[in-house]
Amino acid sequence: MDKIARLFVRRLRHLARREARRIALRNGLLEASIVDVEGHLLCSYTPAFDTTRLTGDPVGDGAWFRRNFGLWLVAPKEASKPSANAGGNVVTMEMADAPLALPLLAFPRRRSGAIVQDAVLANGIDRRAYAVGLVDRAAAAPLVSHIVSALILARAVESGGRSLREIAYALTRVAPVVTLHAPLDGFEREVVRLLEKSRLMPGGPFAVIDADHMFDDNHFDVYEGEVRKRLVVFSGAGVHRVTGNALRRRMISALSRDFPILAIAEKRSDIPSLLRISADLSLETGKLDRRLVADLVEVLYPDTVIEKLGLPSDSDARWLSLEDLVLAFRPGRHVRDALSVVATLIERNRDDFEEEDGDGGGGGDKASGSTSSNSSTERASGSDEKPKPSENDGNGRWKKDKPSGAEVIQPEPLLTADETGHKPPLTVETLSGYGQARDWALDLKADLDDYRASILAWSEMSTKLLLSGPPGTGKTTFARALCNSLQIPLVVTSVSTWLQGGHLNDVIDKMAKTFIEARAMAPAILFIDEIDGIGKRQPAEREYADYWNAIVNKALELLDGAVKSEGLIIVGATNRPGDIDEAIKRSGRLETHIEIPKPDVPTLAEILAHHLGDDVTSLIREPAADLQAEADDGFSLRKIVADHLKEKAEDERKGAGR
Repeated sequence: MDKIARLFVRRLRHLARREARRIALRNGLLEASIVDVEGHLLCSYTPAFDTTRLTGDPVGDGAWFRRNFGLWLVAPKEASKPSANAGGNVVTMEMADAPLALPLLAFPRRRSGAIVQDAVLANGIDRRAYAVGLVDRAAAAPLVSHIVSALILARAVESGGRSLREIAYALTRVAPVVTLHAPLDGFEREVVRLLEKSRLMPGGPFAVIDADHMFDDNHFDVYEGEVRKRLVVFSGAGVHRVTGNALRRRMISALSRDFPILAIAEKRSDIPSLLRISADLSLETGKLDRRLVADLVEVLYPDTVIEKLGLPSDSDARWLSLEDLVLAFRPGRHVRDALSVVATLIERNRDDFEEEDGDGGGGGDKASGSTSSNSSTERASGSDEKPKPSENDGNGRWKKDKPSGAEVIQPEPLLTADETGHKPPLTVETLSGYGQARDWALDLKADLDDYRASILAWSEMSTKLLLSGPPGTGKTTFARALCNSLQIPLVVTSVSTWLQGGHLNDVIDKMAKTFIEARAMAPAILFIDEIDGIGKRQPAEREYADYWNAIVNKALELLDGAVKSEGLIIVGATNRPGDIDEAIKRSGRLETHIEIPKPDVPTLAEILAHHLGDDVTSLIREPAADLQAEADDGFSLRKIVADHLKEKAEDERKGAGR
């Protein structure tokens, strides 16, 4: 778990303990005094209940405290208030609005003849601090939904590239504007609830004002008696409905009253450009992954050994939503039971996707014009666009958010020096005939090591490559070998996979989600096959020009965003480099263009020797006369290999002679 996630979780727990102490003080379990410590005024708590029963055993004392005083830690406005007799047994319940007397177990004050107690327990523990600690331990744990939301917010802060000091400064301005995006079901609702119910963020908890209902300034009159700080929220699809002058008026109306603004959406295109431009802070993150599930387990089950649990892989975890984690990790449930529910939800979501994907709903001719030109332009202009968690397929059925269709390939572990008898994985170092592409990959490997050692900045590395060449020259093989050499995940997709959606908004959604999924696994390689399928921008008078121009513009936008995203290596492959828009090949995008030619005779011999190993000699066991006869007739694999082995042996002999 990273430092920011630990900070957020620690703050949630601190807020729970602080609230428990305040309720205990209000209900008479604790007394408080203000002390001056080196110029700082601090609140010092003292137990107001009889501590002579305490033994120093945290388990036994905690059970005794919760049994006798657990209800005293419930806020007076939310529960009835108990009265206790001298033996500590609850005998009556008073109504919430009735005055609450101190518990009868409270020992008399010193001025009226205090009960003399030792300052420490029998085992040397400070009695006062230990008794107050019982209140802390009896405090209600933070909600699972709050913890999950805090972890996702920490992930967004981490990926934002700004220091925590800068973020805190932006949030504590008089009226900051913040945009927040994550493609997770329930993200909008849970984060808004976290801001309403907790003090995790500076200035919280907030009184949330839904900007979708701000038709005029009279809407603020409802909140005149509110003591909490007000927060204007543009949430979800409601943000996209408020456009033009209406959006401008609502923003000015909020900012003129010094109300902070939050634009939160599960689909980035739902955040209008005016909000993005005026934002003091823009945060976003991707799908769930294995690390976030591991962080959640670490928070909820601190004594659990993570390595011994069957956590879902990154490719499986991306099928989960925030709501799935809240359903699975309920208080009191064993960690293995929770992970079993997680596994079941992953399978269920995957099956739902496959079933919906096969029903043929929502299809259509991709150039049929079913998407209007205005809608096409609007969707194409939004960067990093992602679909909402639900979309109507046109037949009245509602479909879940679907992954991009990209395949995730994990690198094969490299063999150690003492491992023999195993076939080594395919790596760039063992490839033959790749020339400049091989040199580029080896330079990238060295640069990646320097980047991990904080010697080299990501912007100084060459991380974008366009591979071209005739079919069968091994462009996909190169990507697989690069994955093994760099030991990072490989995300494989193609333009034809993107175009399966048909309608323009579906195609753009798939393109954007592919980049998001790849960034979530960073450092990672994104391999885009058949990239020439994106085509070139067309003149406005050409048929379907809006459709193809929107796709090209979206590709340019995503490639520009990938340049700013550390950890993402992009390799595009094509058989027809001339059919690609020149802007895609400009500096900052796929600027490095390397052509892979067909293998020549020496390269072919090296390829055969690599794949066949010792078995390559079986090709040249025929008599020399047969080899010469085949050579006279034309192409001969056996003669090629024989010549290669002969040249190799001659080179080794000359090297030994030196």
